[in-house]
Formats: sequence, C-alpha cells, structure tokens
Amino acid sequence: MTDNNMSTRTLRRLLLMLLVSGTLTFSTGCGMIYQHRLESPAGTIWTNEDIETARVYQDDLAWMQAGLRDRLPKTSRNVEAATILIGSEDLHSNRIVREQEVHTVGWYNRMLSTVQFNPISMAEIQFLSREGDAPQHGTLLHELTHHFTSSQRDLRSRWWLTEAFACYFETAFRGQEDRFVIPPIHVENYRTTRRKLRELGSERFSQLVDEVIHASWLEFYRNDGEAPLRYAISWSILWALQNQMSGSLEHRLMQVAQLDNDEISSRLQDVTTSLGPSLSSHFRDSIAEEPFRRWSVEQWLNSGRIDGQLILTAIENELTSDGGEIWGWPCVARTIYRWGSGLDRSNRLRWQRKIEQQLREGPLQVRLAICRVIRDYRRSGSLITVLVELLEEEDGELRAAAAMALSRVSNHPTIVNPAFWINAPAKERDREVTEWKLWLDSP
Repeated sequence: MTDNNMSTRTLRRLLLMLLVSGTLTFSTGCGMIYQHRLESPAGTIWTNEDIETARVYQDDLAWMQAGLRDRLPKTSRNVEAATILIGSEDLHSNRIVREQEVHTVGWYNRMLSTVQFNPISMAEIQFLSREGDAPQHGTLLHELTHHFTSSQRDLRSRWWLTEAFACYFETAFRGQEDRFVIPPIHVENYRTTRRKLRELGSERFSQLVDEVIHASWLEFYRNDGEAPLRYAISWSILWALQNQMSGSLEHRLMQVAQLDNDEISSRLQDVTTSLGPSLSSHFRDSIAEEPFRRWSVEQWLNSGRIDGQLILTAIENELTSDGGEIWGWPCVARTIYRWGSGLDRSNRLRWQRKIEQQLREGPLQVRLAICRVIRDYRRSGSLITVLVELLEEEDGELRAAAAMALSRVSNHPTIVNPAFWINAPAKERDREVTEWKLWLDSP
C-alpha cells in the first residue's frame, strides 16, 4: 500500500470520527447533549430518553444481535458494533424512515454505522396497538438488520433487496428460552401484497412488482405514500423465492440475492402464485408447530374469520407450559366471546364457565390479563355479574381492571378512573358497587 493510500485512509477515518463525535454530542438544531450512555453487545446506546426505557432496548439489542448472528453466520462474520441513538431528534428529517403501527420510527446510516430509533412510551404503545402486549422492537430490529447486511454489496445496492432482508427479520419474536424465532410469514406485508394483487389482477400486479425491482433509489424511497407497499412487495419477492430454495435460511436468502434483477423478474409468476392462499390457511398450518403455536393463535385472533375449535386446542396445549396461563386464558376469552368463532353452543358455554371460574378463583395475574382483553364482543355481556363481583376484591389493580372491562361490555355508566378504584375510600367504592348491583337486579 502506498503512502498516499495510507494517508487517504487515515484522513477518511479522522473525518468519520469527527462526524460521529459531532453526531453523538449534539443533535442538529437544538444542540442537545446526550445524557445517557449504555453498552450493549450490538453497540453503544446514546439517549436522552428515560434510562429505564433505554435499558429495555439494551436487553433487546443483545437478543437481536445473538439472533442475527445465529441466522446469518457468514453474512455477519465481520460485522462490528453500531452506534445506536434512541429518542434523539431526527438528524435527517426529510429521510424516508421505517414506521410501525405503534409509531416507532428509525433509520440506518451505513457510512457512520449508526442506527437511530425513536420509541414511544409503553403507555402510548398500549393505547395505539390492537394488542395488549404490543411488539416494541420490530423497527429497531429492521434497522439493525440493515447494519448486519450492509457489508454485502449485492444487498445494499439493490433497494428492494436490502429492504426485503430487513422486513424478513423484523418480525422475529422471543420464543421459549429467549429463542430468536422468525415466523413463517410477515402477516401485514402478506395481507398488503395479497390485497394489491386482488385489486390489480395478476398482469398489472406483475408490472408493479417489476417496477419495484428495477426502481432507482429516488424511485424506491420517494415519499408518495406508497413506500409501505414497496416494502411489502419487496418482502413478498424474497419470501416467495427463498421458499423454493434449499439449505439453511441464510443459504436460501443468499441464493435469491445472487439472482440478478432480470432473473427475479422472470420468476414473478411464482410470487403471485405464493400469494394465493388465505392467511387463515397459513395459520392453520403453523398453529400445529410448537415454535409458532402462540404466534399463530395471536395473529389469527387479529384476523376476521377464525377456527375457534382449532385455536382452543392449541391454547390447551400451551396452558401448562411456562407462562401458559397468563398468556392462554386471555386468548380463550378473545376466542369464545367474539363473532364468528365457529364454536358450537355447548362447547362455547363450557369455556365461558371456565373463564368465569378463572376470574373468580384464578391467580391474580391471570384475572388481570383476562379483564384487559375483554371487549364489546357479542357474548361478553354474560361476564357483567362476575366483573361487578371483582369491584369488591382486595387488590386495587384488579378492581380498576374490572371497572375498565365493565365500561367496554356494558352501557351502564361507571367510574373508570383507576385512581378511584385503587385509592378511593372503601365507602365511596361501595356506593358505586351498590349502584351496579341495583342495576343488575332491575327488570
């Protein structure tokens, strides 16, 4: 290596160090200094957010890195630590970012090996998400996957492919013993692309997919409101074609990556064919597999039509496992009280009696979990009596959860402020309970 080359490399490293230093010390526009620094296996975390929130992501990052290295051993072999900025001002406010349903956003800068992630509080996540225990790491995992695959020139130079990889891994969840489990399908992306296929028809949809494959950077990331669709289509291509390959996950994914864009375009019929089966058919297949059983139940319950008996059988298999009761009984409630469960009357009533028994006699955490998922389902009004009984329980948090559930299943006005049910004098709470009992006894 010549002296000039060495000098050029040294200068480049010095400039990068200065850029990183400036990024970590100040955020553009307001000169904000980062208050907290945490070390994680994936890299150093800098944040101005609540330190406890950052520690949650510190644990997440350790799990993510271990999982990505396990699933992509060759690709991630020489990957170094990243810099993770949590909750800072967006240094590139005009940049296309990844945004989840729960409104976390993130972006990745390859030159600086920097992941920026803007989370929201757990209270906001619970409010915005349809799920009681909302996923909070999908966006961060998406951006970290970019970091782990950024050394692969074939990936980072093809925009659809780099986003397809990130989307493929972003849905990973913690299985038993903290396993890094990638579900068999990205539900939202599958639903999006399948809906678009049915809307456009096979020929026009194939044209759209071909445009995504050959899009330039400006075309792929343009802020036209269709970026989520392009992400979903990208995932669909990778998912469909890797299913035709053999070997380890990494080998299958890289086999797809080795196809040039024209070869990918020649296989679009395989992509459209793979989008034919309904989501329910996918859940029906995956629910029988232990790593995906809980995931399949939760995802199916978020869909329109369900097979209630198949779901209840899967839940029964999980009730005796670690954390099975706290997870399982709320899922039972979501199954039996909803419209279109497909359950016959005697079977449904048998499970309703079990839910009422759990609300009266089950462990506190199970009772709380059931109260939190009860909605205005067709038959959930049958729980009003037992929920009123819970308003007199010793535990204040349980009283508050029962009151909130009552507000959802009954048209009778009630106090829902948790502070009242947790801290108000017993005399005041008794007055409210008495009103409920009079209402129940009225003709």
